Amino acid sequence: MNFHNTIRPILVIFLLFGQFPLYGVLTRKPLRWHFRWCSLQTVLSLGLIHVGLFLCFVEYDRLKAIGVNADNLIGPLFYLDVIIIMLLLLRVAYRWPTVVPKWEQIESLEVMQYNARQQNARSCRRIRAIALLLIVLGFAEHMLSIGKTVNARVYEARTCHWNYSNLPEYYALAHLRVLFPKSIIQLSLLYIFRALTMAWTVQDVLLIMISDSIAGYFKRINSRIQFYTTVQVVAREKFWSEIHSDYVMVCELLEHVMSICSPLLVVSCGTNLYLICYQLFHLVDRTDDFIIVTVFTYFSLFFIILRTFLTMHYCSAVHEVARKPLKLFRRVPTSNWCSELERFYSFIRKSSIAINAMGLFRLTKKTMLTMLGAVITYELVMLHFAQTTANQGIVRACSPEQFLFQPKMQITTN
Repeated sequence: MNFHNTIRPILVIFLLFGQFPLYGVLTRKPLRWHFRWCSLQTVLSLGLIHVGLFLCFVEYDRLKAIGVNADNLIGPLFYLDVIIIMLLLLRVAYRWPTVVPKWEQIESLEVMQYNARQQNARSCRRIRAIALLLIVLGFAEHMLSIGKTVNARVYEARTCHWNYSNLPEYYALAHLRVLFPKSIIQLSLLYIFRALTMAWTVQDVLLIMISDSIAGYFKRINSRIQFYTTVQVVAREKFWSEIHSDYVMVCELLEHVMSICSPLLVVSCGTNLYLICYQLFHLVDRTDDFIIVTVFTYFSLFFIILRTFLTMHYCSAVHEVARKPLKLFRRVPTSNWCSELERFYSFIRKSSIAINAMGLFRLTKKTMLTMLGAVITYELVMLHFAQTTANQGIVRACSPEQFLFQPKMQITTN
């Protein structure tokens, strides 16, 4: 089973939420996968982007009315971020057909057939397990978020004696400042929120699947190098020339894929960094006593850290396995050293083979430590911003400021 057939079930899940609109994913032949502007997948994706723009404007209008602070700034930033992610996923899907032939060419190489059945089965299980884990955790986080918001709105309505017998209508008034028919809220609104939130998970899962696959190709080359460094090779020049050629082809695939996906990687790192800081801020400055709020805060922080760690780990693994031949070459006896091996050694030593984020940084193990330091720095900045905006963006208790309409009072009978 090749890479595209491995990720095909995951891409089908993406399509259900309007993400990565690639046409023909249901077929088992990746060469038939292509992008169509006039397709249901693309229309759904573009529709979600426009709804996200509308909701971003709604959140912006809310902040104009009540003010900005470190907590409520997440509203417009969330929708703005998912719009950018979905546009980038649209761009990746548009250019993905150019990647498929190169991927097929790599997988047809003789070196990739080395222990192929066992390696493919293991890689397939790993990729699908990680992707499904992140998707399920992302869905659970979203459900907890909805439960937290509904619990807060119901408590507010009871305290202020507002009429919330029509809970979907009340939720729309308080959360969106707009009024929709009940049926549209129950069916469409929840799907739209879930689909937009899914963009965060999709971008990281896509990067993990790509990184794991390319790292697997380097591992297979390393396995063959390791075997032949311990035995006598008759045709040394030919062998090292072929291995060098295969290695360069994998490097070219990595370069081509990252020319498409590197903007998505930059947004992923920035988004995960901000979300970690935001949830840590809620732990430090938490004032709610509701159990569901506490559960959501800790679960969301755990999920974001796990998603960030897995993304960084698999992306940085490409650099580690691509540099491993330099250690393996030390086992080659001097008598077996040749000019082709010297060229291969020089190529790896002088090349910076790693997941590249638009030339801004390369993802290595050191990058993970750098990001940890950035979390501490920006957390301090967020706490300072919270202090300077402590008196802003606060909605008075039982105040209709955040509503577009005056909330209805409950009718009390003596």
